[in-house]
Amino acid sequence: MEHAVASERVGSSPAEAASRPVLGRRFASWLDRRIPPGAKIKLSQANIFIFPTRAGFVFGGLLIVLILGAINYQNSLVYGVAFSLSSLFIVTILYTFRNLSGLSLELAESDFGFVGEDLQFNVRVERPKGHGREGIQIGWPEGFKQWVEIFETEATIVRLYVKAEQRGWLRPGRMLVETYYPLGLLRAWTWVDIQARGLAYPKPIFQEISNLQSSRRNDEGELVDPLGSEDFVDIREYKPGDPVRNIIWRSFARTNDVVVKRYASYVEPRLWFDFQDIAGDTEERLSRLTGLALKATRSDREFGLRLPGFEMSPGIGQVHLDRVLRELALYGLDGHTDG
Repeated sequence: MEHAVASERVGSSPAEAASRPVLGRRFASWLDRRIPPGAKIKLSQANIFIFPTRAGFVFGGLLIVLILGAINYQNSLVYGVAFSLSSLFIVTILYTFRNLSGLSLELAESDFGFVGEDLQFNVRVERPKGHGREGIQIGWPEGFKQWVEIFETEATIVRLYVKAEQRGWLRPGRMLVETYYPLGLLRAWTWVDIQARGLAYPKPIFQEISNLQSSRRNDEGELVDPLGSEDFVDIREYKPGDPVRNIIWRSFARTNDVVVKRYASYVEPRLWFDFQDIAGDTEERLSRLTGLALKATRSDREFGLRLPGFEMSPGIGQVHLDRVLRELALYGLDGHTDG
């Protein structure tokens, strides 16, 4: 059972900021050694950190004052209160740690999107058999963190979002998993890298595609009837506006019917979107090609793609569009062949 009742930007408190690996390479390197990246990570005492919160330190200070007061006044009641609260604090440590211990996290599915959009990552959170888990938050530093509560089932899918700032592979890196359960006196947290990544396509710029249609004449394709064509097609009745030179005068002399010769050409209906034919810098060209590909697909037009050193044969449909967008997203980037 999943309750994503609230979402907020990660990392507003000093304690969270101190835990971010983005603050320094040394801390990130230490985390890589302590908590190696993996497709599936199980939380245990080896990778869970726990420390009192501000409220926890205040609570501890109160215990010290109570114990000093009990010693000074030899008051058994104050001793009893101090020891009861101390026991509560110790039990809270166990419950806070237990709330994360045994959880397994892995990437279930990653989404794609365009630059400027939030990419969705589905993270599978699984708890061990026994009691449920509640009051857990997970998220990436540059994304959102979500509440996770698992009771009726042993696993749930949590949807997380990270904004794509540039095209190519988006790798959010280490994800923060934390809890203040049950009393907020302690914070248990960890940073895990489940090797998540999503693909960000160039932000589309839309423009007309009629002028990019191939003008090669062919025996197949869409029949057009431009004036000035020299390819004879058939004979039809005269219509006002037809060129006088196309009238068949011999037929008119024999039958008194005015007919004209029809000239036309076949133009290949497939579109070719060529990087070299687009104006602008590299990123603008890729954005315009993205817009053209989307527009052609919505119009059920067959199209191909030409990039420097690469050519994709014309195709149609969502699968073809996905291949084209992938090539545009990874063009010129390292690890282009990284599946």
